[in-house]
Order: sequence, then C-alpha cells, then structure tokens
Amino acid sequence: MAKALTDSVVKTLKPERGATTWREISDSGCRGLRLRVSPSGEKVWAVKVTVGAQRVRHTIGAYPAVSLGEARKRAEAYLATARDGASPDELDARQRAETMTVTMAHSEYIEAMRSSLRASTISLKKTMFKTHVEGALGKRLIRTVRRSDVVDVVGGVSAKGFPVQANRVFSEVMALLRWCEQKGYVDGVPSARKKDVRAATGGAKELARRRVLSEGEIIAVWNLTANMGDLTGDFLRLLLLTGQRRDEVRLMVWGEVDMDASLWTIPASRYKTGYSHTVPLPKQAMDILRSRWVEGATGYVLAGRGENKPFNGAASAVRRLRKELGGKADFTLHDIRRTLRTGLARMGIDETTAEMVIGHIPQGIVKVYDQHDRMEERRTALKRWAEYVERVATVGSNVFALQATKGAG
Repeated sequence: MAKALTDSVVKTLKPERGATTWREISDSGCRGLRLRVSPSGEKVWAVKVTVGAQRVRHTIGAYPAVSLGEARKRAEAYLATARDGASPDELDARQRAETMTVTMAHSEYIEAMRSSLRASTISLKKTMFKTHVEGALGKRLIRTVRRSDVVDVVGGVSAKGFPVQANRVFSEVMALLRWCEQKGYVDGVPSARKKDVRAATGGAKELARRRVLSEGEIIAVWNLTANMGDLTGDFLRLLLLTGQRRDEVRLMVWGEVDMDASLWTIPASRYKTGYSHTVPLPKQAMDILRSRWVEGATGYVLAGRGENKPFNGAASAVRRLRKELGGKADFTLHDIRRTLRTGLARMGIDETTAEMVIGHIPQGIVKVYDQHDRMEERRTALKRWAEYVERVATVGSNVFALQATKGAG
C-alpha cells in the first residue's frame, strides 16, 4: 500500500539496481501525485487526473526545483480544475497568461513557428514586431490586448508613411493573437477586422509586384556580373538562367546536382512548396558549375568565406548592381525570377511548362490527374531562355563597345 511521501524519503530515493526504465512512486498524501525516478537518478513530479472520460498524466516539474509541498499544491490545483472539465495544460496556460506580456507571447510564438517557416520569414516576423509592435504593446499583458490596441498600432505604422507595411503588421498581430487563443493564453481574439485596418491606413492595399527587367537591363546585369567576382557573378547569373528563388540558388549543394545528366534537384525540405523540384540545367548554367566543380566536391556550390558556409552576399549584390546602373535599377532579386517566367511566355512556351520551370504546382483537377513531369519540355524552355540571354548580352556588349569606339574617335 502506498505511503505518504516525506521530504527525507524523496531526498534519499534512488533508482533500483540495474533499472532500465523509470520507477514510479505514488504519494498517498495527495491523490494522483507521483514521483518518477529515472535509471540515472533524475526525479520528476507528475500527476494523474481524469478529464471527462480520459485519464491524463501531466508533468509538474523536476525535484528538487519543485519541492514535495509545491508538487502537492500544484497537483491539488490540477485535480480541482479537472473536476470542472479543464485539463492541466489549460490551467498552466491560464496561469502563464496572468503574467505573460505581448513580447513574451511573441517570443514563444516565434519558437513554435520556427520549424515550419523559412529562416528568412522568421527574421522578418521578429524585425516587424520589434520595429512596429514591441514599443507600443510589448510590456502589456497579452490577455489585456483589445481591438482598439490593434487598430492604434496599425494606424501608427500607417501614419509614419508605411500603409502597406501596416497591413502586414495587422496580419502578424492577429496571427499572434489567434495562436495565443489556441494555446489558452487569451479567451478570445479581439474583433479587429480588415475594414478597421482600412480605416486606420487610409484604405491602402498591397499590390502584387509586376516588375520585370527590360532587355537592356538583362544585358546590363549579365555583362556587369563578369566583373563582380566569381561568387557574386555566378550567383546572379544562376538566378537569371534558372529562375529559381534566391535562397534555393544560394544554398545549392553539390549533392543536389547530377553533373552527368545536367539536373539539379532541390529537396522538399528546403523548397517552398514542400515538394522536391528538379531543374534541367542549360549549358550556360552547367558551364558555371563546371568552373567550380572539383572531383569529390561536397558542401555548398557557392561556398562563402569560412568553412562550410554558403554565399551570404545577396543583398550587397543587389546594391552593387544598382550602383553600377547609376541608381536607376529598382528591381529586386525576385523580379529576376518573374522576368524569366514572363520571357518564357513571350517565347510561346505553354503555361503549364513555364509554371513547372519555376516550381509552381498545378492546381485543382490538373494536379490530381496530370502526373507528366514535362522534363524535356522544361529542358527545352530553359535552353531557349539561356540562349536568348546569352545572345542579347553578346550583341548588346558589341553594340556598347562599338558606340564607345565611335565616341573615342
């Protein structure tokens, strides 16, 4: 029969000789309380309660950080809430919410999202919160945030001259509050709606970018990259030749590239759609890879400074391009991807093939029934695009050279 535990008994308890599993000792001094002892001697308090018709075991904390008296106190609280139909997790959430600030909640939210979002997205979320939300709401208790608080923060961002960013801040704050509701930190999400945001931002709407590079800009980018250094130049040219996203090119590793078949397979683990994506590489892209390849190469194709570190100069590459073009270039790296997609359409490449080239997944009934990978069609499309880029860049370069010669005469 179980006996009531005492401080001295808990302190001296040891695992049984040769134990390979956790040992569990019941405390008759508090219904449901258990002390679990690991084979290595670690001691952890747990409680078993019935919520509805389900038996639940909940970890209270490790001994000696949680004393016997504190463990009994918490166990009794869990038993009381279980009788009311609430789980131990719900009680923990309510207690945490008593002292949880908006900044604390956002930090926990970011950690929960880290495994499902790209590092760049996490970084943007953290920067947005620190810049626009933390100063106004960071020290507030998350459970006290109201609709007027959300509208005031969003309106403040708009008043600074950033109405589009205000829309993004609204989305981020509401995502945080919905996550907190799921965790039990707030009883409900404030009823701030899109029309409240439109009123606060003056009706600003975020429009999808439509920017593509002109033929003259394509020529300039291609020729300027020849004098930018191998890493930066190869990075920009691979973006232009393949139409893949910045980080997909930047983080390319040799293990993804089949040099014999001229194929680059980006694994699902680092592709936006969650599916692997194979890119048939044109000759011009393969020339770049062969210039970097050595027998038995491993690690990043565009290896940066330092052992096993990728190229990290994407932002500076854009700044340098803009400087070389006299500050007139307002395009982004993603606009290069859009330029390729637009160029394929102008060449008469069918929409399905063009979309598959840049890794977009067919939707609806087509996604279910059309399983043809169109690899040869994709290879032809990228071959035609690369030949076009090389041809216009060469002609443009000769024209510029001829004009310079005439000007000198």
